[in-house]
Amino acid sequence: MVKLELYRKFTNSLAVFVVLSIAWIGYELYFNATDPLSELWRIAWLIPAFWAILAYTLLAVICVLWAP
Repeated sequence: MVKLELYRKFTNSLAVFVVLSIAWIGYELYFNATDPLSELWRIAWLIPAFWAILAYTLLAVICVLWAP
């Protein structure tokens, strides 16, 4: 039962990450559609930075769940 609970937590966290990814893709599409001349270049770094933060957070969740 312990493994089942572990995998349920992992499945829930993956579902949250998938929802966040889909929402961020929607934001990226909106951002690129409304700024064709790159006038918002000062905040454009957030788009690739989000993916790095999301990957790091997923790694941290995996490390916490499977901690010895």
